[in-house]
Amino acid sequence: MNYPLVFKAAILTEIGKPLVIDNIEFKGPLLDGQILVKMKYSGICGKQTDEIDGKAPDAFIPHLLGHEGSAEVMDIGSKVTKTKKGDLVVLHWRKGSGIQSETPLYYRNRIRVNSGWVTTFNEYAVVSENRLTVIPQKSDPIVAALFGCVVTTGVGVILNEAKVESDDTVVIYGCGGIGLCAVQAANSKKPKKLIAIDVNEKALDMAKEFGATDIINPGKEDALKRVLEMTEGKGVSKVFVCVGIIKVLEEGVEMTSIPGECYIVGVPPKGAQMKVEAHAVMHERNIIGTLGGGTYPDEAIPEYFKLQNEGKLRLEKLVSYVGDFENINDAIEKMRGDVSGRCVVKF
Repeated sequence: MNYPLVFKAAILTEIGKPLVIDNIEFKGPLLDGQILVKMKYSGICGKQTDEIDGKAPDAFIPHLLGHEGSAEVMDIGSKVTKTKKGDLVVLHWRKGSGIQSETPLYYRNRIRVNSGWVTTFNEYAVVSENRLTVIPQKSDPIVAALFGCVVTTGVGVILNEAKVESDDTVVIYGCGGIGLCAVQAANSKKPKKLIAIDVNEKALDMAKEFGATDIINPGKEDALKRVLEMTEGKGVSKVFVCVGIIKVLEEGVEMTSIPGECYIVGVPPKGAQMKVEAHAVMHERNIIGTLGGGTYPDEAIPEYFKLQNEGKLRLEKLVSYVGDFENINDAIEKMRGDVSGRCVVKF
């Protein structure tokens, strides 16, 4: 590969403003553990809209975004053993095996553009070896992009952490991309009840298609009251709250049986407080936080690809919109709307 390499990237230059698409430069060469990839597809996660909106302090502007995608390996730095040129890979934010390299140096008009160990809103990316996993060449690159975050989180929390079984009753509160993955994974275990809750009717329709036994729109009825009615006042054994709204988190806890488990999957605002009944927690109404489904990408990604090939996960249905990278700001706005599933950009 010839360096320096110039390519287009979508750059966060100002909080609350659209991303700026412009050329950036990677001067090279690759350092130990660094891998150059050419992007194929990138998913858009709610974490990116949070960053654009400034929901947490950001000391690194200007910087690149994106943490789930599919790509082709173009070049490898020294000491890399996990992949080779030409491989098709999933890019992910969870650490896998391999070297955690130094973060790459990118420049725009001689000014540094900051970047983490993986970014996907750019035509090329220099990625740390431990942030990618090789997948079969025949894999659908659109669906493969989803394995970087939404699939491993939504499926992982169900199968890897909560270990849902057939004698469980389950609530999935929030049926965006992660919630819909969670519905599919839970359905594969055939729990006694699988209740999906969301204000988006399209999302509820998809949840029903993916195996939800019951659906509730909290914009039309009291979700907590309805869940308790369905369960004779006991609540459900496992609740997965896939949004970060404090009121919803508190409601999710109240839906949880005693004993039972409530998993916080969505990202709440930093510093926000929630109220819970201490006596219920003492009696094993457990509240459990989860980061990325607790998955180890090297093991989880092949396993979840297998579930997809067996028809237990219908991930192609999750892709609600595919747009060109040059129009990434349009795709981001769609993510803010009533779209169900995931928005993806192609390169």
